[in-house]
Amino acid sequence: MKIALYLGGTSPERDVSISTGQNIGKALSELGHEVLYVDPAFPAENFSAQMTETGDVDVEPPKTAEIDRFDHTNVFRIAVDETVETQDFHFIALHGGIGENGLLQGVFEHLNYSFNGPGYAASAVAMDKHLSKQIMVAQGIPTPEWLVVPYGDWSGQPAAVRAHVEEKFTPPVVVKPNSQGSTIGLTVVRELDQLEPAFDKAFEYDFRVLVEQYVPGREVTAAILGDQTLPLVEIKPTHQYYDYECKYSAGMSEYVVPAELNKALSDQVRQHAFRLFRSIGAVGYSRADFRISEGGEPLCLELNTLPGMTETSLVPKAAGAAGYSFQELLTEILELGQTRF
Repeated sequence: MKIALYLGGTSPERDVSISTGQNIGKALSELGHEVLYVDPAFPAENFSAQMTETGDVDVEPPKTAEIDRFDHTNVFRIAVDETVETQDFHFIALHGGIGENGLLQGVFEHLNYSFNGPGYAASAVAMDKHLSKQIMVAQGIPTPEWLVVPYGDWSGQPAAVRAHVEEKFTPPVVVKPNSQGSTIGLTVVRELDQLEPAFDKAFEYDFRVLVEQYVPGREVTAAILGDQTLPLVEIKPTHQYYDYECKYSAGMSEYVVPAELNKALSDQVRQHAFRLFRSIGAVGYSRADFRISEGGEPLCLELNTLPGMTETSLVPKAAGAAGYSFQELLTEILELGQTRF
C-alpha cells in the first residue's frame, strides 16, 4: 500500500512528531508499504522529507523564515498535490497544532482520504481541554475542578483573576494552555504568588489558559483501540509529575503494565475512558489520561486523539501487554482507518 506519512509540522511538539514518524515509517516499510514522508512545515512545492542511508528521516527543522511564511492553506495545497492524492492511506504522525486540532482531519474527510485516528470534530473537541472536561461532567466522568481564563481577562484584570483562583482552588494548582499537549507550557503552582509567571508561560502557547486543581496520587492511562480498552499503564516519573522530559527521555519514567489496580478500580478507569472516547465521537484509537487520587478516585484529565508512538510512548506499551507487536498495532490502526466510514 502507498502511504503518505505526515510528521514534523510547526507545533511545539515538532521533535516528538519526528520521533513518532520515524518509528511508524520504519515499521510500515518493514511491513512492505511504500512510505512517502510529508512535512507540512515546508512550502507545498517542497514538502517531501527524505530518508537517509541509515534509515532515519532527514527532516531538518525549518528556518524561522519558513515557519513565518506558513499558513493553513499550505495544508490544502499539499493535500491536493498529485503525488499525495494518489496515496492509498494518509497516516498522521503530527502532534499538536493542525495535525491534532481537527484541521488536517477535516481536509482529509472533505477529500475522502482514508486516515488514522478520530475525525475532525472529535479531534477539535478533544484538543479543547475546557470543552472536553464539560463533556466529562455531562457524562458523569469525574475530572479535577478547573477554570478557563481568556487572555483578555488576564491582561485586563489580573488581580480579579488571581482572586478568583484563590477563592476556587487550594494550592497546588496546574496552569496550562487550553489546547496543547505533552505538558508544553504547563506549570504546577504551589504558592499562588507564582501564578503570574505560570500564566505568562501558558499564554505563550494559547489565548486561553486552564487552571486545574492538582490531584496528588497515581498517574494511569487507558488506551482505546477500536472497540476495546487495552491494559492500563501506570506511569512512575522520576520528576514530580509526568513532564516533557519524563515522557520522551528513556529511563526517566518507570512503566507498570498492566497497572497494579484492583479489578473494580481498573474496570472503572476503563469504562470512563471508553465512555469519553465514544461521547466525544472518537473512532480508531485514542488514549485517556487519569490521576488516581489518594482516596482511590479516578479523575480524567484529557483524551489524546493522536497519542505518541515513540520508544517511550504509552499506547505501544499497552498494546504490547494485549499481545500486539508494534507492527501488528499499526496494521490494526490502518484497518480501522480504512473502514472508518
